[in-house]
Amino acid sequence: MIVLASSSPTRANLLKNAGIEFQQISFSFDESKIAKSLKPEIYVQNVVKAKKEQFLKANGEFFNLLFADSCVACGDQILGKAKDECEALDMLNLQSESECSVYTAMIFVGKFELINVSKTTYKFAKFDKQDLEKYLKNGDWQGKAGAMTIENFNKKYILSQHGETSTAMGLNLKILKAFL
Repeated sequence: MIVLASSSPTRANLLKNAGIEFQQISFSFDESKIAKSLKPEIYVQNVVKAKKEQFLKANGEFFNLLFADSCVACGDQILGKAKDECEALDMLNLQSESECSVYTAMIFVGKFELINVSKTTYKFAKFDKQDLEKYLKNGDWQGKAGAMTIENFNKKYILSQHGETSTAMGLNLKILKAFL
């Protein structure tokens, strides 16, 4: 059994659907302290390392502990979690008719320590204005990197994909399962 140190229901669902036995421990982490001027793959790795440090200071040692975080980048511009609908709209407009990447970092601490950064890149068609407005109103974008939900709103606009879908959803299951 692993311990998922994350508040993410999406990550919990990924583990559940993959048949991985886990316990979830939620905790809050303020990502705003990590500089977004870094390359996306470095930024997301720094976030997950900081999460690990904060969690272990507060909770002591655990065995088979999993940390993860994701960021969306259009070019080298990192899109964090939108604070409101206006910011979410700006992020989604950057993705529309564009190529964007989701970077997911994870650290697994057990008999060994696994550190991995994975990337999935999407090319999106133009987002329909009415569909976009509906998505913003229903609030599914909240708490999501780049206001992106690849399993929901963004899915129907995918023209091409390079990388694992689970990476875009917040956890590279292929890599994790190889080491469990």
